[in-house]
Amino acid sequence: MVHHPIEPLDFEANEQAINRANLREVEAEVANRSDRLATRIQHFSDQFGIPPEDFWRDLDANPTGPLAATLAKEARRQNIHEVAAADYVCRLPHVQRFQKLKSTGREALYVTGDGQIATGAALGNAPRPSKSIDFQWLTGGVTCYAAQKYTREGGGNQDNQFIELETLLRNFLPRRNNGVALFILVDGPYYTAARLAQLRGLVRQQTPFSYVTSVNELMPILQGIAGH
Repeated sequence: MVHHPIEPLDFEANEQAINRANLREVEAEVANRSDRLATRIQHFSDQFGIPPEDFWRDLDANPTGPLAATLAKEARRQNIHEVAAADYVCRLPHVQRFQKLKSTGREALYVTGDGQIATGAALGNAPRPSKSIDFQWLTGGVTCYAAQKYTREGGGNQDNQFIELETLLRNFLPRRNNGVALFILVDGPYYTAARLAQLRGLVRQQTPFSYVTSVNELMPILQGIAGH
């Protein structure tokens, strides 16, 4: 089978493209006075005491201007980075049976403290041992599980997400039975050399392996697993 080259994933460019599309959507919403836009305008009207008709007048005059950008859907709130990563990984050579997994509920998958993969149903009412796994696929007979994050800057929530990734890697360390691999896919300025080193200090370096890598550096690892 001939594999065509896949362009590297540019998270920033993807986000900008979606934001531009969202801004064009506002232009259409202005024309048809959409319910979503009316609700947003009413929210700001109530907050600042500005009559809704003032918003509509400015939007009619410039339906893709600064006010329209403020009222547009924000790309980063649409889970776009996970969607983009999933689309990229599923098209890589050696990736088969790709699945984007449930984040909660009975079908969600977790790494338990002894390195096993358990469903939400199997865990029942017990506390979740880790964040849920985002992706699953098959490469060279190995079932691959992955958690994916794109993060720009630090802060309380972002730092908590970093700790969640550390927990996934720690939980996987005691695993002994083979046939699986765990990937922590991290991208964005938040993942400095120091933070990457911190995560990579927790990887399993014998089978079953775990890995910390960016999405764009995943393919050589998969080639190694597949024996190519």
